[in-house]
Amino acid sequence: MATSAQRRQEIAAGAWDGPLGRLYGRSEEVLARQRARWCAALDGFERYFGPGRQVRLYTAPGRAELGGNHTDHQHGYGLAAAVGLDLVAVAAPNDDGYIRVKSWGFNKLDVVDLTEPRPQAGESTHSASLIRGLAEGFRAMGRPAAGFDAYTASDVLRGSGLSSSAAFEMAMGAIMNAESGCGLTPAQVARLGQYAENIYFGKPSGLLDQLTSALGGVVFADFADPDAPRVEKLHAAGLLPAGMRLCVTDTRGSHSELTAEFAAIRREMEAVAACLGCRVLAEAGEGDFWASLPLLRRRCGDRACLRAAHFFRENARTAAEARALQAGRFSDFLAMVRESGHDSFTLCQNVYSGADPHSQSLSVALALSEQLLKDSGGAWRMQGGGFAGTIQAFVPAACLETYRAAMDGVFGPGSCHVLVLREEGAGLAF
Repeated sequence: MATSAQRRQEIAAGAWDGPLGRLYGRSEEVLARQRARWCAALDGFERYFGPGRQVRLYTAPGRAELGGNHTDHQHGYGLAAAVGLDLVAVAAPNDDGYIRVKSWGFNKLDVVDLTEPRPQAGESTHSASLIRGLAEGFRAMGRPAAGFDAYTASDVLRGSGLSSSAAFEMAMGAIMNAESGCGLTPAQVARLGQYAENIYFGKPSGLLDQLTSALGGVVFADFADPDAPRVEKLHAAGLLPAGMRLCVTDTRGSHSELTAEFAAIRREMEAVAACLGCRVLAEAGEGDFWASLPLLRRRCGDRACLRAAHFFRENARTAAEARALQAGRFSDFLAMVRESGHDSFTLCQNVYSGADPHSQSLSVALALSEQLLKDSGGAWRMQGGGFAGTIQAFVPAACLETYRAAMDGVFGPGSCHVLVLREEGAGLAF
């Protein structure tokens, strides 16, 4: 360990350019930005928690969903990639039994008393609930988390479908795991992040986001046993062929008020499963679903039936997408990406909120992407929970500047981001 001032001097002098290059890329422009960003995080830590303290530096990536939209919570398949946009954290242990976290861009200092493990009134949907839930998860596994002070800064777009919440959870989990010497695996920490989000934060998410942030690379997961998912990590290097770029466009709509919309997808899928005598749709047969459609329409409603149909199609497609990537059949993968985007519109119906049909930023972004890329060999889809946030596009390099200019022209300067895939998961940065 080193003091915050020592580490800042080392970073500014380029002593940590090697690790920074592995995380973000080795161009001088990228390295200069990341040196300044990490030094600013160290400044922020000192401003809130004082100078002269021994610190460690942590990172947790956001993720781009490549396949498996709303399949993981039904014990299906998921496919996602860790990306270069990440949350960084400066942390130092304390001995007073509290966790204090100040996040750049938020006015509130989160203060969590570790002697109070239960969810607190008024704390749900706030970051403090995630910290408390993670700490209780460690405690329940016989590895109590100790107190620490931390300052975080994130360039994972909030409310965008790139899983800023999972990056925050995995950063907090990595700090607890390392500072308290808990020795949990990344997959175990990911499971505790999901527990905190489900029980303490109040969002019924699946596990794919946390797994991808925790493990890094490209993750293909089978959630047939959600307590012990079968996970295969594909290497991110070489995944995108030369001349292809992965872009996300932030349509400037937030997920923050849409928890009920997300919950309805899971609830309706599980209502269909229950009518088929199952807990989740992965336990049901697709043939039984179609044979029972008249009954299911009466009992569950048409939207629930369409969302169940989406699960069966998307789940099979996700396994096929993983096989295509493993075999280097990228054009086949892109064809399935386009199919997935179509099913989000027609079946899952999570491209815009029915409560606010006048606001359809994702729909506009997808329509514009189709217009720009339909003859180029690219692909486009909604990603993440849906209803607002970002869309994803695979853009040939020859079309990139035209595509970016068009998306920025509609959604504002800097809306379209070109992502790099990242091999490293959440943990100590250097």
